[in-house]
Amino acid sequence: MEVRQLQYFLMLCHELHFSEAAYKLGISQPTLSQQIRVLEDEIGMPLFDRIGKKTVKTEAGAILEHYASHALQQLENAKHAISDLTQRHAGHLRIAVLPSDLDYRLTSLLIDFHKQFPLTKVQIIPSIQIVDQVLDNEVDIGVGLAIKPDSRLHRIPIYTETYCLYVHEGHPLADRDMLLPQELSSIPLVMYPRGFYGRELIENWCKEQNTSIDTIMETGSTASLFQLVKEGIGGSIQPSRLISHFQSLGVRSIPIKGSPVRDLEIYYRSDKYISMAAKVFMKKVEEFFKNEVPE
Repeated sequence: MEVRQLQYFLMLCHELHFSEAAYKLGISQPTLSQQIRVLEDEIGMPLFDRIGKKTVKTEAGAILEHYASHALQQLENAKHAISDLTQRHAGHLRIAVLPSDLDYRLTSLLIDFHKQFPLTKVQIIPSIQIVDQVLDNEVDIGVGLAIKPDSRLHRIPIYTETYCLYVHEGHPLADRDMLLPQELSSIPLVMYPRGFYGRELIENWCKEQNTSIDTIMETGSTASLFQLVKEGIGGSIQPSRLISHFQSLGVRSIPIKGSPVRDLEIYYRSDKYISMAAKVFMKKVEEFFKNEVPE
């Protein structure tokens, strides 16, 4: 049983279509069919049933898929471990993060990390499909909202934070110590568009509080939102700890009674080799949020 055959087999498991699998592998369909037959002959059982135009895995195929995927992952882990040892951390680190405020907040951390690992190529990928990307090996690490326990993932809680209303220092509400949820409905707001995690969290919270918000302008950029707040276009409901990044703009943060709360975590595949650079990066993320200005 060869590694190449297992790679062909796993691609067919994913596609369940000989032509599509062959195309993605860059080989001909007859070549793929021949390699699958060789694998089936070695195992002594069919791995796929061909029902009309449909291809389905047999029970034996499902069992082999489970073990083959783990075997190839361990082989990949070995390659990365050796590369990590011999190339002085000259690897590639891919991190998926929540779009908007998280990718913005990590900039100073990235500068610090680069000083320690100048040969490591780092890719920060804003995403709303973080868990899927981690599980599919599209990224090495995810930084996002807390998820339910999953044996396939190792999870590291980072922190919990509340949300508050940000307004310009000249705003009529700038001196308030606390706002009630119902007061938000009468305040023009600049916010992320619907579909962003932060916006959906606030919308769901508003339903629970029997209130609503009214946006006058929407943008997916954290920096743009705070510039709009600075210019007095409207207020914005954002994570409380962001005040440490934008206080110089002359904005004020006002706590909201019973405000939305979010828990964030780092997660990565339990069976994946984690390089020294990745371990250091995750440690820096933990320390970074621990040391941010307290709420």
